[in-house]
Amino acid sequence: MIDSDVQALADLLESLGIGFGIADARGQAEVANRWLGSGAGLRSASIGLADGRQLTLRLPVAFDRHLGGDAETRFRLLAEHSTDLIIAVDLDLVIGYASPATSSMLGCAPEALQGHTLAELLVPEERAAFIARHFTRSAGLASGPDLFRALCRDGSTRWVEARVATLPPGNGLGDYLVTLRSADQRRRSEETLGQANAELSALASTDALTGLPNRRQFDATLQKEWYRALRDGTSLGLLMVDIDHFKSLNDLFGHQVGDLFLARVGALIRDSVRRAGDLAARFGGEEFAVVLPGTSVAGAMDIGEVVRRSIAAADFRSAVQGGYGVSVSIGAAAMVPVPSASAARLVQDADAALYQAKRNGRNRVEALT
Repeated sequence: MIDSDVQALADLLESLGIGFGIADARGQAEVANRWLGSGAGLRSASIGLADGRQLTLRLPVAFDRHLGGDAETRFRLLAEHSTDLIIAVDLDLVIGYASPATSSMLGCAPEALQGHTLAELLVPEERAAFIARHFTRSAGLASGPDLFRALCRDGSTRWVEARVATLPPGNGLGDYLVTLRSADQRRRSEETLGQANAELSALASTDALTGLPNRRQFDATLQKEWYRALRDGTSLGLLMVDIDHFKSLNDLFGHQVGDLFLARVGALIRDSVRRAGDLAARFGGEEFAVVLPGTSVAGAMDIGEVVRRSIAAADFRSAVQGGYGVSVSIGAAAMVPVPSASAARLVQDADAALYQAKRNGRNRVEALT
């Protein structure tokens, strides 16, 4: 989409016999007046914009002679009409020229920048890195735009996108051309997108009903901890937790109330597992799992007993009037991983222990015997 002001400028230059055009980064024309394509008696001058687009002027030879063939004058003709801030600096990064966009971007007159260094326009903590990326001999010039925070006249900061290019010797302006474009909107969009992606990632790994990590997150965590334990030669424990007689509870109160019980049990398991690195997750249906890094079978059974007692003693009157007793059966397993086994073996052992607890009367913690 071409700004109406840009189109108006193209029309104005056309009336003066001057070709004007802007092409995108692929060389496709976005705007061009009728003189841009005419080569007869015209000389070209081009400048790269901060977003990778190319701005081109084609000047009549007579007009060029009138300007004395002065490259600096032609450059200023472009800079005066650009909404980007265009700055020319010497080898010491001292500003020799700043375009009128200084006022709108930084809140000061262009003349106020002359004699100051480019580094003074950056927030202090970003100056060294910016200079290293663009002006040091070892790094060379950065090929793409760079995002940084610029200092405004009133002391505030704003996000700016910068592009740096070398100028040919004897150009009369300086050694480097720095084009700055406001990037506040881009930065806000990136932050909004980042937040949205983080929220989507959290949703993708969280069980909506209980707020616990879901099966996907459980599988990823178990694999990570399995390989960590394999590397370190430490034991990895696992609990499989199942609500006793949950089908009867659902049949008695309905699925909506059943969901309240699931959420409450999930919270109790989470609150009972407090060690750093432990992970309580919803495995599926009325079943939960707890990953216990650095834990033996005996340690896993001890933690399982804490979980079991917490749920057995819990008050469920928030789910159903008068309350309702809930218990869980828990299978515990642990092993020091070996290359010939996999995390699936640990899940199988804990699941088998869970069904052993069910067979032996429920409301208990068991390991395979």
